[in-house]
Amino acid sequence: MSGTLTEPAVDVLGKELSSKLIVKVMASALHEVVGHRVSVDVAFKRACRGRRVVTLKDRERLYKLVRGFVSDYIKLRCIYGGRASLSKLAREWLKGVSDEGLPKWCRLSYQDWFVKKLQKLLGIEEAQELLQAMNSRVWWLRINVLRAPAKQVLKELREEGVNYVIDEHFPYMVKVLDTPKPIRLLSPVKEFKAIPQDKASAAVVESLKPQEGDLILDMAFAPGMKTSLIQMLTENKARIIAVDVSYRRALLGRELLKKLGVDLGRVQVLSADSRFFRSQHRFDKVLLDAPCSNSGAISKDPGLKITLKEGKLLYYSEIQKQLLQKAIKLGDEVVYSTCSLMPEEGELVVSGIIDRVRFERTLPWSSVGYEVIPNYREVMRLFPHKHLSEGFFIAKIRAK
Repeated sequence: MSGTLTEPAVDVLGKELSSKLIVKVMASALHEVVGHRVSVDVAFKRACRGRRVVTLKDRERLYKLVRGFVSDYIKLRCIYGGRASLSKLAREWLKGVSDEGLPKWCRLSYQDWFVKKLQKLLGIEEAQELLQAMNSRVWWLRINVLRAPAKQVLKELREEGVNYVIDEHFPYMVKVLDTPKPIRLLSPVKEFKAIPQDKASAAVVESLKPQEGDLILDMAFAPGMKTSLIQMLTENKARIIAVDVSYRRALLGRELLKKLGVDLGRVQVLSADSRFFRSQHRFDKVLLDAPCSNSGAISKDPGLKITLKEGKLLYYSEIQKQLLQKAIKLGDEVVYSTCSLMPEEGELVVSGIIDRVRFERTLPWSSVGYEVIPNYREVMRLFPHKHLSEGFFIAKIRAK
């Protein structure tokens, strides 16, 4: 059974919420995801707008229902067909649905092409482990020592009832096992002493190995989490040119960097298309966390299971290749990364520069790349089912 509630929804969510309201919010949120291709978080906010959800506890439980419903959308279409209204799907899901007799891609509620592609890359058994892992989320927090000492932040988390474990690879990263309140409402998070950031995101920056005094180009920096981690690791002593193609995202990113304790005197924020970026300087290091399909972030946003399209892989792949060609001209060391499970956005992007560069494995505990290029053992992949992180491709590149 999937989507089964042990108690009626009204009782579970509180007497102030009617079953009718629950269904309306669920259907409205799914409509936003399917029709407007927004994230689950954005869809939920829009669905709740103008509707009375009395308590924070009710809102959080309703949010979990929406996440689960969106995650199961493809399965529900397999069962009820394309004509069933979103409200009907919500009502049926709340009652509980059986996936007996459905093909594997329907049972896991992923698009057929996506499942088949991963099966070809990983084998049927491991692909299923990966897909199942992405149906739940692992929460990570980065202890931001630019704002407070690590011991103090860890103590504050414990005092708020957070159960966590410190990561074995990056001691400033903690995996949240349990929390009595939403992570965004924890005091250290609200005060920017602890930052929700996935372990894979930190691994990208660690691969860059930033040092004090480095001149670093961040080619697609917004929202700024990796930029701020560079400055945390170098105690605000690196010099960074942070570029983003979106003027609005660049402005928001600059504001976030300030809140995170980054010395803005050491970071120059620019709005530009990095494919055409020019500089009089040659950078010590270049970080290219390229725009991508985000197929590795399904655990964070299950709406991607619905909105991800195979054609988008080629669209992003062309942009990534152009950005990477520019990156290796601008810096002596480059880290190229994407939050993607697809070789079109990883191995097949770096394949175009293999003859001109060498690769370095900076994360011994990571997986190797897919066997679609000769150098697949020299690039790195992180997987949800193996590393409890988002799915990432990472390549550390040096000139020959």
